[in-house]
Amino acid sequence: MRIREKISKFLVACSVILAICLMVGGCSLFNYGDKDDKVALSTPIKVEYKMYRVIEGDITKEFSGMCTVTSFGAVKYSYNVSGANLEEMVVRSGQKVSKGDVLCRLSTAQEQARIAEIDERLEAGGINSVTKRALQYERESLQAIVDAAELKSGIDGVVRYINTRFTIGRDPNAEVTPGECMVVVDPETMDDAQGIMTVESSTASKYTMGIHSKVTLTRSGASADKTPFEATIVGSSDAAGAFGQSVTYFIDLSGVPDDIKVGDRLTVTFIEDEKAVNCLKIPVSALYSFEGRNFVYVLDSQGLRRECYVEVGISDDSFVEIKSGLELGQQIVQY
Repeated sequence: MRIREKISKFLVACSVILAICLMVGGCSLFNYGDKDDKVALSTPIKVEYKMYRVIEGDITKEFSGMCTVTSFGAVKYSYNVSGANLEEMVVRSGQKVSKGDVLCRLSTAQEQARIAEIDERLEAGGINSVTKRALQYERESLQAIVDAAELKSGIDGVVRYINTRFTIGRDPNAEVTPGECMVVVDPETMDDAQGIMTVESSTASKYTMGIHSKVTLTRSGASADKTPFEATIVGSSDAAGAFGQSVTYFIDLSGVPDDIKVGDRLTVTFIEDEKAVNCLKIPVSALYSFEGRNFVYVLDSQGLRRECYVEVGISDDSFVEIKSGLELGQQIVQY
């Protein structure tokens, strides 16, 4: 027994010694990082800012956008027969057409061949009255397709829209159904024309532009005559689209120059009555806002950026009026 006890004590002692050796040796197996002998920075790294001096000047709140001359007298053309294939789309979007011009054409070779067969059977005779009536009805249906093969414009105008679902990626053997092959033609006359302009709601809310507001229109394009002419907004509507809320404005074009046509693009300018004269102003990009408070960034004596709260007035696309909080010539952080 004594021998066993001695052996047990010896094994326990060996185990303890081995554990201690493993602990001491294991510490050297792990990298706990190099000791950093560098002295911590006493001051932060200096940041270079783009500075701006507060200036004095006028601010006129002005909106600029684009409108399209659109006619509300547009006419939709589509086939009212079915059973034939489309042979050709003759016109393209934006093309001018005259009254009687072919817009698209159906392929009716099979229908005409079948009509010839029916005529031969009817002339040959020897058929009962039921079969005769059935053949006559079939012939009338086929003749209606042949007669309507060419879809023609009833007015002089411009092709505004083509339903391409039946032409792009369509099985050429698929039959045209009523209303499917649609072409919309805008009349060239300005009798029913208005300027249509769509603006994001967030932008529209910055201005008092609305019904009865006067706007200035100019022709677009580098070589266009830039002589301005006045017009009036006669209506507006709000809508939700894929990119958010928007406002569409309808502009009366009854007094525009004679050379303005349906489809033209015009620049629309609206100037607010409110104006700031000889005011302090800074770039819009230098102004920040948080929880209803407006502020800019200035540098303190140590070159560190800090907030400076300001009271603002009107603004345009570039500058904002500063009513209080800054002085003329004072430097602020632009970015």
